Amino acid sequence: MEVTADRRRCMAAGHCAISAPAVFDHGEDGLVVVLDANPGEDAREAVETAEDLCPSRAIAVAPAGVARIPGG
Repeated sequence: MEVTADRRRCMAAGHCAISAPAVFDHGEDGLVVVLDANPGEDAREAVETAEDLCPSRAIAVAPAGVARIPGG
């Protein structure tokens, strides 16, 4: 799976970092940072939860090698 995040859409709600802390964090500006763009399948449920909970739709999850635009 491939994880992307659009920092321009991020509103720093924090759901991603709480749901999948091995994959997401927040920078000093409070906006999302992707720590692991290609997490293992064991992280899928947590990453998909983070995507679902993101109020600004800044998180996108796609199969590896398939580009997906956050919020799209």
